[in-house]
Amino acid sequence: MTGVIPDPRPGSPWWPRPADVALSAALAAASIVGTALVAQPDDRPWWPGGAALIVAAATALAWRHRAPVLVLASTLLTVAPYYWMAYPDGPASLMVAVAMYTVASRLSWPRSVGIGLVLFGVWVGLERVISADYGVAPPDRDRFMWIIVTVAVGVGVGGLRRGQAEAAVRAEEQAHRRVEQERLRLAREVHDVVSHSLAMIAVQAGVGAHVADRRPEQAVAALLEIKEASRAALAELRTTLEVLREPESSDAPGLHRLEEVARVAGLAGVGVEVRGSPGELDPPVDGAAFRIVREAVTNTVRHARGARNVTVDLERDARELRLRVSDDGGPAAPVTPGHGLRGLAEHVAELGGRSSVTPGPGGVVVEAALPLVAR
Repeated sequence: MTGVIPDPRPGSPWWPRPADVALSAALAAASIVGTALVAQPDDRPWWPGGAALIVAAATALAWRHRAPVLVLASTLLTVAPYYWMAYPDGPASLMVAVAMYTVASRLSWPRSVGIGLVLFGVWVGLERVISADYGVAPPDRDRFMWIIVTVAVGVGVGGLRRGQAEAAVRAEEQAHRRVEQERLRLAREVHDVVSHSLAMIAVQAGVGAHVADRRPEQAVAALLEIKEASRAALAELRTTLEVLREPESSDAPGLHRLEEVARVAGLAGVGVEVRGSPGELDPPVDGAAFRIVREAVTNTVRHARGARNVTVDLERDARELRLRVSDDGGPAAPVTPGHGLRGLAEHVAELGGRSSVTPGPGGVVVEAALPLVAR
């Protein structure tokens, strides 16, 4: 079995980060300078023993992101003896706080608090053992409170930092989901526009070719309808793709355009009757309702060869708009929705509504209920 030697480069998992090396050097310098400033003539000389402990603790911090818990233990085992040996008070305990902060920024609140309590207990307990066994002065009230502050600052600030990082990750994920949802919405709308328009153009072209010799005026009318359908499709595509445009433009999809659907279906020999009034609707709801009706009528024209009539029932109450589209193509087999109807069902669900496609005694029935205010 061949061993793997860690790659000793900055990108290696065992190599300290440059930022952590810089931080450890700054903490070592600050602790040494701070200790030199607060040292009293009657204090125990801190050079070189005290300085060596400070440098050892700071050196361990260079690996704080590689092995945070191990670095916390190493820092405590170098900083605590500094105070046990009665070296001058200084900011050396700040390095323990930084190590505890690193651990708390990686772990959950319960685990961070648990490690903080263990750190506090070990620190105080060892000081009491050392003071009892070696005659060192036991930790006084000020030392006791300073240990509490050191541990609490590390746990609290680290927890806040972890919370900020998690919030940033959640915000990024939500932004990604919104982009993905918008992409899917645009794909559905482009599919709806293109499939409906091409299906109707194909029907009109077939009508024109069939009557061109016997009724040229009807062929001309079919060509004009092809022109109008193409213009409407291009306008709707522009509205769909220019997502920053206000949705209330005259070309935006809505139930006010059902006459276009009825006129185009009529050229294929399918009459469309609309019963009921939807009233004023939010643009997303209005657009969804129009697309459902248009997709249902398009499917009738393309697949229900015996259909001659489509009935669109619109009913509204205080909470939702209910619509029902049925044809008279005769008893239908169980319906397997295609890409268009599946996309519409997903869009309806996003708005907080519900929809279904079922075979009825007279033909296929498409039903949907949409909330008056999209969620």
